[in-house]
Parts: sequence; structure tokens; C-alpha cells
Amino acid sequence: MHELSVTTHILEIVLNEMKTGDYKKVNRIDMVIGDLSGIERENVRYYFKLLSENTPASKAFLTFKSKKSKFRCNSCGNVYERCNFSILCPRCNGRGTMVESSISLYIDSIEVE
Repeated sequence: MHELSVTTHILEIVLNEMKTGDYKKVNRIDMVIGDLSGIERENVRYYFKLLSENTPASKAFLTFKSKKSKFRCNSCGNVYERCNFSILCPRCNGRGTMVESSISLYIDSIEVE
């Protein structure tokens, strides 16, 4: 359910950015979602469609890229991305320690007219 507040904030950011130029319409919003964010992209799409109705962003196409957290193997030192919900090293099957957490969602770019 936290996607509602997140999506509200995304729309606010986009509409505020439109005010900085002479823009009429938002065509596309590219976002990055961290694998540990807990945010479901389909929920964001759903809420965005509802919230953006009757705004310049109402027809915007949303895209999402995933960013995975990185781990360092405690046994062999290999740095790797989490895969299939496992934190085990793909090289030696050792346990890893997180070195880069991907818990965020952010707007990467906005395409406007």
C-alpha cells in the first residue's frame, strides 16, 4: 500500500518539473527500483493512472529498470548481485555480506513536450 504515497510523490515531482519550462505534456517517465525497496511496479502503474487523470502526465508511459543489491563473498571475496532471492556467492556458494544496498526508487528521466 505504500506505493500510493510513493506514486503521489512521483507525480508531484514530475508536475513540478514541468513548471520549470514551457512544457505541455509528459510522454514518458523512466524510473529505477531497487530490489529491496518492496515496491511493486504494477501497483505504481495502477496508482499513477488514477492520480494523473486530468493532468499533463495522464498519458505518460512508465518504464522501470531494476537495480540489484551487491554482496561480497566472505570466503572468496567475489562481488556479486543478489540472484533469485539468494545471497550465496555464485562462484563458491559461500555466504555474502551486503556492500551496496538497493532500497530506493528514483526517477531516472522525464520526457516532455
